[in-house]
Amino acid sequence: MRLTLARCTSVELHAFTGLTGPQMQHLVEQLWERRPDADHGRNWALPFPDRVLLLVLAYRTNLTMQQLASLFGTTDSTVHRVISRLAPLLGELLGPPPGDRRELWVVDGTLIPVHDHTHTHTHTAKSKNYRHSVNVQVVCRARDRRIVALGDAWPGNRNDIVVFRETLGRTLPAHPRLAGDGGYRDCAQIRTPRRGPDGRIIKDRTYKRFRKRRAVAEHTIARLKDHQILRQCRRRGDAINHAVAGVAALHNLKIDIS
Repeated sequence: MRLTLARCTSVELHAFTGLTGPQMQHLVEQLWERRPDADHGRNWALPFPDRVLLLVLAYRTNLTMQQLASLFGTTDSTVHRVISRLAPLLGELLGPPPGDRRELWVVDGTLIPVHDHTHTHTHTAKSKNYRHSVNVQVVCRARDRRIVALGDAWPGNRNDIVVFRETLGRTLPAHPRLAGDGGYRDCAQIRTPRRGPDGRIIKDRTYKRFRKRRAVAEHTIARLKDHQILRQCRRRGDAINHAVAGVAALHNLKIDIS
């Protein structure tokens, strides 16, 4: 018996994908509006809702192509085509950053291990986790942990401030309430903890409040990494950027439809 969205109970669906029935239905409708089926008139082996389920399951569990093909009763090549076609569309659902300048935004970086070592000097590098990884900058809204913006993947041995300046620093709209940890020191766009004449952080009452607010970014990244693809990405090239954006879109979907 192959896995299909129609046969999944609400408990099974949440266990497989982390989404509820209404959330999955809304996701299917959003992706259907972009009409990937209109391209080239391809006759797919799987119905569109099952293709969406396959993509979300791939991100959630990080199963191999062979394992996903076995679950859905199809071939490895079909699974690869489904993910390659839908992954960019899911990432586009993240949308542009909101324009409300009163909200507090928090930025932090995370390392994502990857298997693709073909562009070692430009995309991946051995990092402090002793694995070939990429550094991705994540900006979230402190009020509800909604993802605001993501930076493109950079080699994991670069400091957060360097990656931020080369990615989000060039594209993120100026925001007066963007906070980060001490690693973003001397960045005019980001508020960091106050330092004394000796260069050390002043750990006063203000710093304690600052730490609580900044911890929101760490908690948000932890929720993103409930999707196993962000713990060991096996796909090549720019697929890591599509995966991060897609997982962020799923994260925001859970916030919008709770």
